[in-house]
Amino acid sequence: MNKSFLKQNWQLILCNVVLIICFIMGYGRFGDIIVDSFREAYIPAQIIAGKALYRDIFMIYPPMAYIINTILFFIFGIKLNVLYFAGLTGSIGIINLAFKIASKFMHKTHALAAVLFIISAAALSPNVFNLFFPYSFGALYGVLFILGSIYCVIKKEFGGAYFLYSLALCSKYEFILFFPLLIWMSGKRGWVKNLLLFFAPLIFTITILIVQGVGINDIIASAEWIMTMFSTKTLYWFYSVTGLVFRPQIIPIYAINFVKYLIPLVFVSYFRNVWAVLITIIYLCFTVNPEILIYAFPLIFILFVIRFKNLSGRKKFFITASLLISIKLFFALTLQSYGVYFLPFALISIYILTPKRFKNALFILVLTSAIIIGVRNISSLMNKNVKIETERGVVYTTPYYGNGLNELVKYIETSVKEDDTVLVLPEGLSVCFLTGKNSDNKFYSLIPLYVETFGDKLVIERLKFKKPEYIVITNYDTSNYYYSLFGKDYAEDICKYVLSTYDLVKTFGNGFVLDIYKRKS
Repeated sequence: MNKSFLKQNWQLILCNVVLIICFIMGYGRFGDIIVDSFREAYIPAQIIAGKALYRDIFMIYPPMAYIINTILFFIFGIKLNVLYFAGLTGSIGIINLAFKIASKFMHKTHALAAVLFIISAAALSPNVFNLFFPYSFGALYGVLFILGSIYCVIKKEFGGAYFLYSLALCSKYEFILFFPLLIWMSGKRGWVKNLLLFFAPLIFTITILIVQGVGINDIIASAEWIMTMFSTKTLYWFYSVTGLVFRPQIIPIYAINFVKYLIPLVFVSYFRNVWAVLITIIYLCFTVNPEILIYAFPLIFILFVIRFKNLSGRKKFFITASLLISIKLFFALTLQSYGVYFLPFALISIYILTPKRFKNALFILVLTSAIIIGVRNISSLMNKNVKIETERGVVYTTPYYGNGLNELVKYIETSVKEDDTVLVLPEGLSVCFLTGKNSDNKFYSLIPLYVETFGDKLVIERLKFKKPEYIVITNYDTSNYYYSLFGKDYAEDICKYVLSTYDLVKTFGNGFVLDIYKRKS
């Protein structure tokens, strides 16, 4: 590696080094031990065992991410490390593409700050919304592919843009609105080739499902359940809590956070000295919070309309693409939820639309915020210090969850027969994946959203039919979906059925309690 290469690419090299260091520091600590993340491990393992998406396994997401991870499991074995390194690989792809796209619109040093912000907020996130072990690998792969598609459009390589866009669409449905823009940008040149490349991933995905025995009736049935889910009150509550639904109450939050960030931006721009920077850094230590960019996309839209005539065609394309891709969270980009996956689009668009005189100040703000957020997230990750280990891998969690889960995992490994089914309610596929036990592939999660969708009666009929040998009931707080406790605030009839049909075997944990029940003879 010669000096000239280092001099030209030191910013990108630094980003990759920082990302890898973050992965090593937080190894096994990303994601959530109870909800979402371990679905991404359990379902590919079930597909390896011969089960099919949509037919045997209820799923609300597109199939591409599960197909990719199933292939990885098939090649490298059913191990957590496979998914950890898949997350690392996807993250490397995302930050490199984000840097290359950002470099088209700003100085490389400013692009460095933007990418470091993405790493600190998204890669280091201690909750399910992160890059290394996400709530949905569809989000990780989808952002990777859509960034790749945008990069190809900027380079006018439209065949690659169509192919990667198709992969993105097969990973996440919400990218559908980008398609008309892609057609507009590519025009009529090479349209046959472009369409063939677009349909290739779609045909591959459909072929995989057909080979598995998935029929059109299975797809229709899943679609009907998904449509039912979209109309539930608990989903609306969840979207309200996470800021994905517009409410007048968030307007003051927009204003407050915008002013919080505008003050130091103007201050540093007008007082360009070391003292101004130091004061700004101290100020940000007290003001940076997960809602610091909550107003991002409404602001981008407003500035885009105002500055539209003065922007180049390439800039117009990127900002339009960003708004279309991010429409699901248009009203709230918060760093503790789904919004972290759209930071590349938000940060680059903000840089493009920021007046030239404020760009250096913006660089200082973004870099400082990245450091502050990164330190806080690392601190949260280090609190996950209880190790749970089986032959399938290692995961760390907090003592609150980890102590009881460790006891339960060890009990299942030593006392439960190999073929016995273990259903953890309201959710807990980590237990099934780590111990190699089957759950119920239709109702593996019974958080309030799913209980409202399916209804207690249907779930009970399923339990009567499948007769899982063991059921674990926890006191996990599900209040993000309005109702807090399984069997008390919701799913009372399901819980009554379990208590009448199963005997309590043992209780694990203190604080976070796990009761394991065995089906009566």
